[in-house]
Amino acid sequence: MKTCTIRFILLFLFFAGVSCSEKSEMKTAAAGKDSWPHVVPYLDSTPSAKDGQGTASVAPAGPFLAGAMTDFEIAFTVGEAGIAPGGFVILQVSPWWGWTTPQTLDPDGPGYTTVRTSFSDASTKAFTLQLGRIVVSSASRGFRHGETITFNLKDVRVDKFAEAEELFQIFTDADGDGHSRCIDKPPSVRVEAREAVRLEVTAPSQVRPGETIKVGAAPLDVLGNWSTMPPGRWRLSVIRNGHTVDDIAGEASGEEKRITIPYVFAEEGLFFFVVETASRLQGKSNVVFCRQGEPALNLYFGDIHGHSRMSDGTGTPGDYYRYARQVSGLDIAALTDHADYGTIPIDGAAWERIKDAANTAYEPGEFVTFLGFEWTNWKYGHRNVYYRDGDGPVFRSIDPESDSPQELWELLRPYEAMTAAHHVGGGPISTDWSIPPGPKEYFVEISSIHGTSEFLGGDSAVYHPVRGAFVRDALARGYRLGIVGGGDTHDGHPGQRSAGAPVTGLMGVYAKELTREAVWEAFRRRQVYATSGPKIILSFRAGDSPMGSEITWSRNQGPLPLAFRAICCEKIESVEIIRNGQAVFRTAGEGLTAQYLLTDPDPPSGTSSYYLRVKQADGNLAWSSPVWVTKN
Repeated sequence: MKTCTIRFILLFLFFAGVSCSEKSEMKTAAAGKDSWPHVVPYLDSTPSAKDGQGTASVAPAGPFLAGAMTDFEIAFTVGEAGIAPGGFVILQVSPWWGWTTPQTLDPDGPGYTTVRTSFSDASTKAFTLQLGRIVVSSASRGFRHGETITFNLKDVRVDKFAEAEELFQIFTDADGDGHSRCIDKPPSVRVEAREAVRLEVTAPSQVRPGETIKVGAAPLDVLGNWSTMPPGRWRLSVIRNGHTVDDIAGEASGEEKRITIPYVFAEEGLFFFVVETASRLQGKSNVVFCRQGEPALNLYFGDIHGHSRMSDGTGTPGDYYRYARQVSGLDIAALTDHADYGTIPIDGAAWERIKDAANTAYEPGEFVTFLGFEWTNWKYGHRNVYYRDGDGPVFRSIDPESDSPQELWELLRPYEAMTAAHHVGGGPISTDWSIPPGPKEYFVEISSIHGTSEFLGGDSAVYHPVRGAFVRDALARGYRLGIVGGGDTHDGHPGQRSAGAPVTGLMGVYAKELTREAVWEAFRRRQVYATSGPKIILSFRAGDSPMGSEITWSRNQGPLPLAFRAICCEKIESVEIIRNGQAVFRTAGEGLTAQYLLTDPDPPSGTSSYYLRVKQADGNLAWSSPVWVTKN
């Protein structure tokens, strides 16, 4: 596997050029390699103080409906330092999620781009680079302060996902050394959701009789973009144990992004909430378990793996957290943009913006966020890094001092931090389990939009599977890792399955309260579990110890007690207890719930891992974290 640095260099090695034939407009033509300017990949750049100067504007600025076609004019004004001969200006259009790639060779094709200048210089050339880049350079004259370079893009399809701030980034190399930096305030456009086609309905998973909750309903378009409620009547139907027990009606003005409906539970049972509008939008909530008593630990759901436009996703960091909380109804979220993949380095102002979004969204008792980033290593596998207290540095896998897991863990030693490997069985890159997890690695991600990584050939298994890289393989090596799910979404929709993905991933967390400290402690105890998307309620114990525990069991204690409960959002197909990679108990489902107390009559000598695996009839799955049992 090539290193990440080499991969970035390759992105810049393929581009065609155009030559200047008029005073103000450049027409397409082939250019030889001798005329190419030296361009250092963004993430490897060490820009000077002169780089990144200038201002730019875009017209029209929108808003645009997701996936709409339009033309753009981006005008750049050269900054005070100017651009030296051999330096360049780059227009970077988002290379991801539906944006038309700009090109200069086919006038009749989408994204055709012409470049005009406010000056005349026969040596000025424009080149099209891969991944949505157009570079303009002058070999002999350079560009002077106040001069303008205007890019006209025709027949451009905008992002298919809604976002408040899609950037047209402008990078400048003022001194001609190949290093560049993005201008401070690149122009941006707003992309909005299309008409809603469904409702995402959410509610707390565990409640008590007499408790009042708020049922949320958010309208989504066909790709999951957060839309607007249609005007008119809506109705909430309350379903208890399969029967409608209550109806609540209301009116939407047509301006709401979300409606919240209070509901008081009168009795125990399994509840669903169905919201329907007069225009026939409908949504059904997750299952809600209502029973008497004060639980020792509370159940919370989270998605702590996702990306924004700060790397290769879409949307802003703030939008990411708003969607997680107000649309998906999550309790816990973390944005994990790539530290070493994207169009800007995640450091400086970019890292501060990510920090600010996480810390602003954190509301103890209501919504927990963690500061994080993805360490995107193409040799050992990808890992997310999380900080408990909302602050910490970024370490890149393309830097020599942090290009191995061991080096990363050593650099994280002074911090209250943790790491987690994801899509471990394959996908973009599998995890190298020959390197044991470090002391700050408490769990592993088993499910995401890339598929599941439970075992080779498993349900909805990850693509490009690698034998020996799955979660069961890690457990077989004796690694004591809890199990979580995480979306790895790039569409700005944490907590949702991305369009075309076989599954997604969520984590269930049993914690004393909804604070960073309490949730972090639950992470450390591995009192976590995974689902492939639904908010399935799961508990599992071995020898009267909860998931994530390590226990000893002597022969004179007799059979090992095992207990579990599963409450699903759809009919259960099967429930299994997996011991050391093999099913030692299996039962077919008979509805939404399964609850058993059983025993393993003869646990193997040595240390064994036990975990619960539940499959719904619709194919969705849930996995508990293991309990490790050492038999004396």
